[in-house]
Amino acid sequence: MGRIIEKGNKQFKAKSLMCEGDKLEVSKGAKVKFLCFSSGDIIWLSNGVIPSNKCEKVNTSETRCNPNNLKVCLLRKGGIGEDFEPTIIYPYTSSLMKTRPEIAWLPVLGATAYKVKVSGYDFGWERIVNQTHLTYPAQEKELPFAQAVQITVIAYRKDASPTADTFAVNLFSQEEIHQVLDTIEQINSLGLPEDEAVLDVDAVYTSRGFLDESIELLSRIVTSKSTNPTIYRVLGDRYFEAGLPDKASVQYMTASELAKKSNNSFELHKAQEGLRDYL
Repeated sequence: MGRIIEKGNKQFKAKSLMCEGDKLEVSKGAKVKFLCFSSGDIIWLSNGVIPSNKCEKVNTSETRCNPNNLKVCLLRKGGIGEDFEPTIIYPYTSSLMKTRPEIAWLPVLGATAYKVKVSGYDFGWERIVNQTHLTYPAQEKELPFAQAVQITVIAYRKDASPTADTFAVNLFSQEEIHQVLDTIEQINSLGLPEDEAVLDVDAVYTSRGFLDESIELLSRIVTSKSTNPTIYRVLGDRYFEAGLPDKASVQYMTASELAKKSNNSFELHKAQEGLRDYL
């Protein structure tokens, strides 16, 4: 369910993980600082079992996009659309922390140029490019906090009508972003093993829907040749949530192989669930 950050007790010390049903024992009037994985929040707890109204155990099979729950997925980025229509593939998600996000899309057959438009309330700019990605222009105003913005990519082809894709994004408030960054700083200050810290930070990002940051973080660990199957399986889950099942399957396959080598039956089962539609 989460991890104790400060002020351990008789049974659970600082840095300890807690599961559903575990009971805290603290001195009278004392509190334990606790990171709740489902909400991504740091809360203070007293004696007893963690109440559901403080840190609810979320059933991800019902609430989150994954290979077993396609009914809540919007898999719009898997390359299954028409070759003549652009598909925005980055940002991965509509929930943003970055004020100047990169923008990327799938190529359109025969396209001679693309127009990228970013627009919101009293705000907007556009650029013509001939590649399938655009770095946010330094001279343009950054995205406004706590507002919805539309990103549109228009593909131009000879002797054909333009085609377009639009993706609405929302930059969180500065207060919310600062809260997330403060929580991550507290996790990093614990001195946990790298893989454990990364998975804790991923839980914080995922609770807010920050898939861009989560995928970038997990990808860095994968690139560093981690042998932890959980890292690869979670990265597969995040790619799936981002609407990129092909990229997800690559990570699930690696997770499966690593789980076999380490006799990790739990992660092997989870990875094989993710691969079910690819085998």
